[in-house]
Amino acid sequence: MFVAGRKRKQAAEPNQASTSHRTLSTSAPLAEVHRWYVLGRENFRERQYRNALDYHNRAVALAGNEGIRDAKLYEARAHTLYKLREFTRALSDAKEAIRINTHSSAGYICMASILDDSGRPKVALEVVERGLSQVDRSAPDYKDLQLLHSSLSLRLDPTYELEFESDFDPIRRLPTDLVVMIMRLLDTRMLYICRSVSTRWLNLIDNTPVIWSKPCYLVESPARTLARQLPGYSKAQKRMQQRAYRAPPDAVVQRVFEKSQGSLVVATVPDGLAVSAKVLKALLACRRPNLAQIAFGRASALKSESIYRILSWCLPAMVTDIRLPYCVRVGDEEIKVIAKLGHKLRALDISGCIRVSMKRLFVAWNSVLVDASTGIEELIINDHPGIAELLIYSSKLRHFAKLRVLHAAIRDQAVFAMVKNLGPLLGYFRQMQITQAPFPDLRELNIDGLWDTTLSAHRFESTRLSTLLGACRLFSCNLRRFSALDSSAASHDQMQSLFSQNLSSLQQLHLTRATALDAQVLAVGPMPVSLLLVSLDLSGCVGVPPQALLALVSCCPRLTHVNLSQTAADNYVLNQLTESVNTSDASGIEVLVLDATDVTGAAVRDFAAACSARYRRQRNSQHAKRVWRLQLLDVDNCAGVGGDAVALTRDLLSIMSTLVLAAI
Repeated sequence: MFVAGRKRKQAAEPNQASTSHRTLSTSAPLAEVHRWYVLGRENFRERQYRNALDYHNRAVALAGNEGIRDAKLYEARAHTLYKLREFTRALSDAKEAIRINTHSSAGYICMASILDDSGRPKVALEVVERGLSQVDRSAPDYKDLQLLHSSLSLRLDPTYELEFESDFDPIRRLPTDLVVMIMRLLDTRMLYICRSVSTRWLNLIDNTPVIWSKPCYLVESPARTLARQLPGYSKAQKRMQQRAYRAPPDAVVQRVFEKSQGSLVVATVPDGLAVSAKVLKALLACRRPNLAQIAFGRASALKSESIYRILSWCLPAMVTDIRLPYCVRVGDEEIKVIAKLGHKLRALDISGCIRVSMKRLFVAWNSVLVDASTGIEELIINDHPGIAELLIYSSKLRHFAKLRVLHAAIRDQAVFAMVKNLGPLLGYFRQMQITQAPFPDLRELNIDGLWDTTLSAHRFESTRLSTLLGACRLFSCNLRRFSALDSSAASHDQMQSLFSQNLSSLQQLHLTRATALDAQVLAVGPMPVSLLLVSLDLSGCVGVPPQALLALVSCCPRLTHVNLSQTAADNYVLNQLTESVNTSDASGIEVLVLDATDVTGAAVRDFAAACSARYRRQRNSQHAKRVWRLQLLDVDNCAGVGGDAVALTRDLLSIMSTLVLAAI
C-alpha cells in the first residue's frame, strides 16, 4: 500500500508541475481566462478602470480554480488598482507577480510606483535596484526600469536641480515681487505644500517673512461660502464638498510665528487649538511694527493670564482689529486693556464672552476717551446677555456712534436665561428723551434670534427685548445688509419701519419665518425700478402672496443667492428669474432654493435650459472675464415637479456640475 501510494504520488507530480507553469497562450480550457484578460486590458487602455478591474478579478479567480499561476494576471490587476488609487491591494498583487516570476520587470515598476506615490521613495528605489539585478537586460521593460531608477535617484539627491527648471519654474520666470504677492494669497496648508516642491521654493518661502504675515488656517469651501451667503439654509451644506476642519498642531503655529520675523500683520490663533507655552512664547517674541489684528479662534483654550499678556503685548502696536469669539475667560480686566487702544481700534468681537459686563465696557471706554465717541466701526456681540444694555446705554451715550457693523444675534437659548433686570432698564429707557438713532451710520445689522417666539415662550425678558428693538430706533436709513432669522415675533410696525427706510439701499436681506411680512409691508412706498439686492432669503414667510414676491423679484436684476423655500412662490416667480438669466450677462443666480413651493416641472425645465444656454454662451465667448455657473438648485418637496422633470433638469445642468436637490 505504501509503495503504491508513493508511486501514485510520483506519477502525479509531473502533471502538477506542468499545470503550475501553464500560461495564457495554451490550449482551449484556458481560453476563457485569456478572454477575460484581454477584455481587461482593452478597458484599461480606454481608461475604464472599474470595468477593467472586474475583468481582471474574473481572470485571476478562474485561473486560481484551474491551478494557473501567471505573473501577467497579477501585473495587470496591480496596474489597474494603482490607477484607482487602491495602493494596498495593488502592492499585494505586485508582490505576488514578483513572487511568481522574479524576472517580472512590470511587477517591479508597478511596485516602485506605488511605493513612490505612498510617500516612500527610498523603499521604491531599493525595489528598482533589486529589479535591475534580477531582470534580463534584453527585456522590453528594462529601459523603463533604468529611467525610473535615474528619476528616483535624482529626486532623492538634495543638491539636484532640474536642468529645464528655468523654463518651467514660475519662481525663475516671474519677478520675485509678483511671486511673493501670489504666495501671500495662499493658506498655511498650501504654503507647506509649496515648500516641498524644490530647494529654491523652500528657500524663498522660509526666507521671506512677508509671506507668513497673514496666516490662514481655514480654507474657504463651497459649503462655507453658501453658509455665509445664506446662513439660514443648511440643508445642502453637507452634500457639498467640504474638507473636515482639523486644528493644526502646535508646532505649525509656532513655526508660523517664528517665520514672520517682525512682518506679522495678523496674529491668528486657530479654532480649537489648545495654546501651549511654546506657541505663546513664540508669539510674544515677535516684533510687532505692522501688527493690525488679533484673532483668537473659536473655542481656543486660552487662560485669562495668557489673554491678558497677549493684549498687553499688542498695546504699543497699531492694532485696529481684536476678535475674541467665545473666549469665556475674557472678563472686565481684559476689556480695560482693550479700551486703552482708544481711537485706534476699529473692530471688536466679544461674542459669547459672558463674563464681560456692558456697564463695565462703557465705564472702561469713558475713562480713556478724549471726546464722546470711539473709533469702533464694527462690533460683534453674538450670544451675549448684555445686548439690551448695549442698546439702552448707546441711546444716551455716544461711545459707539460711529458703528457701521453691528452683530447682536442670539443663537443659544441658554443666553436668554442669563438676561435679567430688564424691567428697571426699560423704565430708565422710557424716561429718556431719544432724539436720534443710537447708530446713525449703521450699514450692517444682524439680530438673528431676537424675534424668535420659541425663545419668547421660555423667557419673558426676550419679549421685552423684542419690543426694545423697535423703540430704540435701531433701523436707521441706508442699511446695506440686514439679517433677522427666525423672526416670527416681529410686529407689523417693525416690518414697516424696516422696509420703508431701507428697501432701496439693501443689498442683503435675510428675513425668515416673519409672519408679519405681507403685501401691505412690501407696498409701504412706490417700488423702485431697480433694487440693489444681491442675496435674498425669505424662507418661511408664508404671509407674502405670489404677486408681491413677483413684484419684488422683478425689481432685483443683481440677485445671486435666492431662498424662497416654504413660501407662495409659483411659476410666475420662477419665470421672472428665468427671464433675468436670459437677458442679463452681467450677473446671475448662483444658488436658488425653492423647497416646498408651488413651482411645476415645466418651469423648472425652462429655468435649467436658460441656465445651460447662458453657460455655453459665456464659455464660448472670448470677452467673458468670469464664466457664470449655477451651483445649487433645490426643488425638493415640490408636488408639481415630477421625476421626468428632475431627470431632464439634472441632464441640462450636468454641464455646470450643478447640485440638484430633489426627493425623486
